[in-house]
Amino acid sequence: MIVVAANGWAQVPGKSDSGAGSQPKSKNGRKTVSKQRPRPNKRQVKQALAFARTHHSELASLIERLKAVRDRSAYDKAIAELSRTVQRIEPVKVTNPKRHAMLVELWKLESQARLMVARSMVKPDPKNDASLREILRERAELRRIMLQADIKRSRARVERFQSQLKALENLDKATDRELQRLRRSARMTVTRKLGRGGKTTAKQPVKPRKTTVKTTVKTKDKSKP
Repeated sequence: MIVVAANGWAQVPGKSDSGAGSQPKSKNGRKTVSKQRPRPNKRQVKQALAFARTHHSELASLIERLKAVRDRSAYDKAIAELSRTVQRIEPVKVTNPKRHAMLVELWKLESQARLMVARSMVKPDPKNDASLREILRERAELRRIMLQADIKRSRARVERFQSQLKALENLDKATDRELQRLRRSARMTVTRKLGRGGKTTAKQPVKPRKTTVKTTVKTKDKSKP
């Protein structure tokens, strides 16, 4: 990707060479059809360019130049590689921010070194050798730190495995512990179910209804004798 980007940066748009852009032919003269990868979608392009602008702005400028000169194949290839880098590095940011920062810095140094080498192939410049060696040295130092951290994590993991293995040396005791664990878990499950089923809501006392007694008063009809 870096070589392609550097070439795109160095070249000036102009007329293509004769036969450029045509499909390669096989020995029998027939055109070979190459398998084309799907182009990155808009979200992948946006994420990839944002990552490059943040951590290696010079590379982002070169990739955008590929789009400007309408080198679609090289542009898609560069975006696809950047997108794979983002998908590999960004998830680590949540689980291990410190390692994520080191991975980003490692990628940045690698990208800078590759870009310098690609430029020296297009236009050799011995003055850049010292800068390139410094970048490679810094990358090697960071890589060493990351490997030491990996060894430390691996040792801690091995210690956990050894502790678990030691607990299984006496199979009879291990069986008893497992049986007790299962019974304890079963009792807790039963207790929870009984607790949920035994809850009853207290009934409110029913207040007696007030009954109204209707009384009819008979009046004497004075019209009758």
